[in-house]
Amino acid sequence: MTATVVVGIDGATRRLIDPWVTDGTLPTFERLFADGVTGELQSVLPPVTSPNWKAYATGKNPGKIGVFWWQNVDVKNRRVWLPAERYQHNTEYWELLATDHRVGVLNVPTTYPPKSVGEFLVSGPPDGENTGFTHPKSLEHTLRSNYEYRVTKHGSLSDGDPDAFEDVLELIDLRFTVAKDLAAEHSLDFLQVTTFYINSLHHHRWNDEYVKRGWKLIDEHLSEFLADEDRNIVLMSDHGHAKIESVFYINEWLRDQGYLSYGNDVAETLHSAGITTDRIKRLLTPADKRLSKIDLQSVAASVAPQWLLNRLPDDRGGLGGSKHGMVEWDDTLALASAQGPVYLTVPSSDPQYESLRAELIEALSSLTGADGRPIARDVHRGEAVYSGRFADEAPDIVIDKFPHVNIRETLGTGQVFTERDRSWAGVNRREGLFCAHGPAFSNKDVGSLSILDLAPTLLHLHGHAVPDDMDGEVRQDVFAEDTAPADREPETQPGDQYIRPST
Repeated sequence: MTATVVVGIDGATRRLIDPWVTDGTLPTFERLFADGVTGELQSVLPPVTSPNWKAYATGKNPGKIGVFWWQNVDVKNRRVWLPAERYQHNTEYWELLATDHRVGVLNVPTTYPPKSVGEFLVSGPPDGENTGFTHPKSLEHTLRSNYEYRVTKHGSLSDGDPDAFEDVLELIDLRFTVAKDLAAEHSLDFLQVTTFYINSLHHHRWNDEYVKRGWKLIDEHLSEFLADEDRNIVLMSDHGHAKIESVFYINEWLRDQGYLSYGNDVAETLHSAGITTDRIKRLLTPADKRLSKIDLQSVAASVAPQWLLNRLPDDRGGLGGSKHGMVEWDDTLALASAQGPVYLTVPSSDPQYESLRAELIEALSSLTGADGRPIARDVHRGEAVYSGRFADEAPDIVIDKFPHVNIRETLGTGQVFTERDRSWAGVNRREGLFCAHGPAFSNKDVGSLSILDLAPTLLHLHGHAVPDDMDGEVRQDVFAEDTAPADREPETQPGDQYIRPST
């Protein structure tokens, strides 16, 4: 059986790396692009790690998964919550492959805690923890002992600490080293290995020397996979990336337009006194460099009441991740998450609902940023983007932003538009990377593919039926002529028999 290696590169984009391919910095990518099948992979909206890694793994749109961003906004119950438990409820395509293939999965985001899948599953960041991250459980001890393995990075990239960037490069290298060793040990038919922290380098540095070094590491490891000519290699990303040239603080705009009300008087007082989340993080992080993920809320909870935690500002006085605790729901008609989702507080049955939504869509569609360019390529009604059992929880409006725009959800900035981001250099875009090379694949460009197409296509490659509740399609145009997956008609099987949880 011809083995398949899928290499997931979070935030990968040809627009960033093509100059390095052309000048010889990335020779393995040059060979893969020249000899394989290529295309532009379109993420689901919003183009964010969550929900896109889960959409990739399941072949389903967020309306079936019930995950619309890192946080879901529950307007009915006036809460913002983390839908992490839903990561476990849908079958991922490698679970199906594992019924008759030797399968290993390493470092994919939104796979924590790990399911019991195949030979091994090692959860990835940024949501994974540094304990309880492996199946089988005994593998965790082996990885710690033999590789000093950990899921998350040390320190903060926001501070520009060179040690933090070097640590990220070490983690990128470590993922591939471990993946190759485990694949050989278990004689895998299928390996999924993902590098997440290259995306963090994009965010903080965009295209500087640290980013180039990260891509060179990936290139070097790919060359070892490519050495086996009887192996199929698939490169993919959850979304692409672009240089930030315009920043849109959408909740500030909603407030200015009278759609959103929040209180920030306590935040202003704390900021003026120098008490901010950024300062607390800087105080906490050096105290223990091995504390890889600073959970400010849980650390502070032991010494401060929740009403105070909800009002901790950042260094510029803005309210970030805890901002929804500030929303005055009775006086709010709409609020937004980052990168595109907008929720209305008016029930869809209300006569005002559709006129309010149309009003907002029209306003957002015509909005221009500080540089005079439009913010949105398109503005969709939620039902045009999402379908499935959780569609009633979906955003009412979804912005498909232009690539150069970073839509931030932060409150209290006092600004709606800026040309420079306060901490990032790069931002997610929909257009990502796809390339496949090996005996099964053709040598051409196939144009655009959906991230939802990958799960059914990879199942079909391995002779497996495709669940009938997947939204993607088998892309037989990626396969070489006269190969089994090109000649064989796709088969289907019943999809998940899912019972909706109470949350």
